[in-house]
Amino acid sequence: MTLVLAVALVLAVTLATPAGAEPAPRSPDQLLTRYTSLGREAEKSAEAMHRAEEELGQRRRDVAAADARAAKATATLDGLSSRLDELQNRVDALVRASYRGARVNRLYAVLVSDSPQSLLDQMSGLEMVSRQTSSDLRAYKSASASATAARAEAVAARDSAAKALAAVDRTRGDLQAKQSDLQLQIAQVKAIYESLTGKQLAALRGPNIDFDPSLIPKGTAAAVVAVQAALTRIGDPYVWGATGPTQFDCSGLMVWAFKQAGETLPRSSESQLSGGTPVARGDLRPGDLIIYYPDASHVGMYVGDGYVVHASTFGVPVKVVPIDQAGPYNSARRY
Repeated sequence: MTLVLAVALVLAVTLATPAGAEPAPRSPDQLLTRYTSLGREAEKSAEAMHRAEEELGQRRRDVAAADARAAKATATLDGLSSRLDELQNRVDALVRASYRGARVNRLYAVLVSDSPQSLLDQMSGLEMVSRQTSSDLRAYKSASASATAARAEAVAARDSAAKALAAVDRTRGDLQAKQSDLQLQIAQVKAIYESLTGKQLAALRGPNIDFDPSLIPKGTAAAVVAVQAALTRIGDPYVWGATGPTQFDCSGLMVWAFKQAGETLPRSSESQLSGGTPVARGDLRPGDLIIYYPDASHVGMYVGDGYVVHASTFGVPVKVVPIDQAGPYNSARRY
């Protein structure tokens, strides 16, 4: 590194370091440590952004489904309103008849009937009216109660989903703000990367593992196809938010690999932890996802023989490494 470049770099990093933050790194080793730290923070933020976007999409679907349920319940109630009007007219007619002196009961039928047949006719008519009216009213009350409950439930679900949507919008806004702040750090990462010596770059990238693809089981199972696909991306660059086909972030590589097998994975490493089937470390098979860090902010794919393929950080291409060199082991999932 020339003296001019070194001075410019230190000046740029110094100016970019907020007041109260850790001192700007000056030695090559400090620069490498700072580079690693900034890259880790950027990956965490990117994975959190992926998760927020997933939640946002789900909440929008929840709102649409709740709106549809509310509309259906409202339409049912509207239809019942016409039925209620019809039933109300029948009841009103009986009330008016009773008010005018008409008797719509069995005793009155006996008193006014002039023949047995007339009595049977009147009682039969009254019985039919009574049964029909009671049946209609029971049916209406039951349907109305059900529709009212359904509408209340749908409205409550819509309100709840809308609140969730607002919450996710706020979360995404916070993450976007954080991501904007991290753009400066990303710029620093790239600047520091350009300043690293060959020795430091070698330390950062680590040794290349010549993993034998013949260790991968044969077949057309999704996990097998996915791990075979992931291994074809060795050497491709890490880029925040990328999902291929020639550049990736950690969860983006998993999504792309399983897509080649016709499977859709959640976008974020945190969501990938939430899906699939838990797998004990001693039962790992090629194609299983290994989640790293307590906050599930990194993910790799087990390829067998104690190794994973992963996209680790900016400046380090997709590569195969021993399981524990990819980060602190959290858990594993099988898709």
